[in-house]
Amino acid sequence: MTRKDTAASLLRELRQAQGTSLRSAAGALDVAPSYLSRLERGERGYSREFGERLASYYGVPSERLLLEEGRVPEDIARILREHPQEMEALRARYRDR
Repeated sequence: MTRKDTAASLLRELRQAQGTSLRSAAGALDVAPSYLSRLERGERGYSREFGERLASYYGVPSERLLLEEGRVPEDIARILREHPQEMEALRARYRDR
């Protein structure tokens, strides 16, 4: 499964966990149902701004969507660039979990 598929699957899972239909969610997000369907199938991408709307609608941190797409939030990327030793510390801390 690719990152794109994983992010798309997460969107579908979040909507289904809410018990919301595709049409209802699309209406609340002010997009066409066909657009939301394509997002959930991984056929379309979305802007950062729309990602924030999605996160807000589904009640999850926007960073969760970014990470599922394989993107690291900019503040975290900056911290790791400035403190590269933290990458190894994180790996060591979470390696066996």
